[in-house]
Amino acid sequence: MLQIGQVIKRTGTVVPFNRERIVNAIYRAAVAVGGRDRSTAEGLADQVIAIIERTMPLGRIPTVEEIQDTVEKVLIENGHARTAKA
Repeated sequence: MLQIGQVIKRTGTVVPFNRERIVNAIYRAAVAVGGRDRSTAEGLADQVIAIIERTMPLGRIPTVEEIQDTVEKVLIENGHARTAKA
């Protein structure tokens, strides 16, 4: 299985991939709508990573936008539409 090693930021800069950034973004959005479950945020982040690893062509670095779109999709599919909007 592909391991995400890097991400392309909006500026075009390539930076090391950091799972915690996805977890924190999901958790902060959940907190904004009254959520408090960090373990749910971690599980959702793992789903996001699995989808990206499964769908990204070999050798291609995902962009922040692609990750963000996948986060929104996973949130909505898991019944967290309010969090996705936040």
